[in-house]
Amino acid sequence: MKKIAVTGGNGKLGRVLIRDLQEHGFEVKNLDLARSSDVKCHTQQVDLCDFGQSVDALADQDAVIHLAAICQARVAPAAETFRVNMMSTFNVFHAAKLLKIRRVVWASSETTLGLAWSKENPPKYVPVDEAHFPYPTSTYALSKQLGEITADWYAQQEPMSFVGLRFSNIMTPDDYPEFRSYWSDPLQRVSNLWAYIDARDAAQACRLGLTADIKGSENFIITSPDTVMNRPTMDLLKEVFPKVEIRGALNGFDTPLLNDKARRMLGYNPVHSWRDTLNTSA
Repeated sequence: MKKIAVTGGNGKLGRVLIRDLQEHGFEVKNLDLARSSDVKCHTQQVDLCDFGQSVDALADQDAVIHLAAICQARVAPAAETFRVNMMSTFNVFHAAKLLKIRRVVWASSETTLGLAWSKENPPKYVPVDEAHFPYPTSTYALSKQLGEITADWYAQQEPMSFVGLRFSNIMTPDDYPEFRSYWSDPLQRVSNLWAYIDARDAAQACRLGLTADIKGSENFIITSPDTVMNRPTMDLLKEVFPKVEIRGALNGFDTPLLNDKARRMLGYNPVHSWRDTLNTSA
């Protein structure tokens, strides 16, 4: 498996992922709606909502990592978010079937688990694991939930395997200084339980998904091991969600979105934290 198509390679994660794959010896093809002059691989401009273009773009590829989407709720009208995300995901999955691409890694979302959480809409329990699914609260989250159902259907019909990555909020080191603005008010980042994922570790998860021993369709929470906050996680939970069931110990700044399944099945090992570069004192 050497030739990898990355959809949405112009995005925040896509750019980091393409570099990571190239550093590990893969030949990468970037598929994006827009052209880019600074992504250092072959880029094909493609509208993945068009099935014919999708098939053409994925021809002769060994695997696909599907990141392209309207990337969050509220950046486009609800109906457009749902249409683009569902149509592009179906087209990529169906094109992969026709082209006999056996491994699809794709970006699901933490939002399938319940985001946006608030005092009025608490999680069912913490720490949150994969069993918290499904709990969509937007058409964006619904599109990702249905993407997971679609992947499972194809995996049952065809000799294909799907790795769905439920990414938390993807961050790069350029984003880290903003974290200081969160520390005085835990409600600013409560919507995803103060979780995040460094783009470099997200790229690692994508790459590992290409070769992991996965049968059928599996979905994984992908987070950094810590939160964006400078207060212990249990203190935050006691303040914001005093009545929520605590099902497991969280020490120090441990994330309430567990990545244990990804560690176990993908070999995922996140190593990048904002704490390595940013002073944690308020």
